[in-house]
Amino acid sequence: MKILFLDFDGVMDTAYYDMVLTRAGQAPCDQYGVKFDPACVACLKQIIDETDARIVVTSTWKTMMRFPEFLAMWRGRDLPGTVIDTTPNKAGVRGVEIAAWLEECRVPCRYAIVDDLDASNFLDDQIPHLFVVNPWEGLDTDTTRRIIHHLNSES
Repeated sequence: MKILFLDFDGVMDTAYYDMVLTRAGQAPCDQYGVKFDPACVACLKQIIDETDARIVVTSTWKTMMRFPEFLAMWRGRDLPGTVIDTTPNKAGVRGVEIAAWLEECRVPCRYAIVDDLDASNFLDDQIPHLFVVNPWEGLDTDTTRRIIHHLNSES
C-alpha cells in the first residue's frame, strides 16, 4: 500500500494563493476552512493518478475537524484521491504521530510525507520519506515529480 502523509497549511493552502484571493476580493475560506491552492490540488491529483497512493491527514486541521468532516470536505471540494485516516494526536513532533499510525496500520506501506515543517519535526528514519515544501507555493511540480518517483521506486 502507498500512503501520502499530507499536511494542509503551507502544502495545500499556500501564502501565495491566500494573497491572490485577497487581491481579487474573494473569500479565503469556504464552509470547510481555508481554500486550497488549485495548483497544489493539481499536483496532488498527479501524485494520486500516478501512484494510487491513499491519503492520511497529518495537518493540525484534524484537531478542528472529525474524520467524517474531512470526507465531506474532500467530496465537497472535489479533491483527488481517497482520505483513509488521520494520524493520532500525540505529544511531541509530527513524526511521532506518523510513527504511531504506521505501527497501528500493520500493513507494509511505501510512504511519503509532504509538509512545510522542517526535518526536526520528524524521526530520523522518516527523513528519506520527507518532502519539505516552501509554504509560499506549497506542493509544486518538482516536489510532485520527486514524490511520484519515491512512491513508485522499488527500494
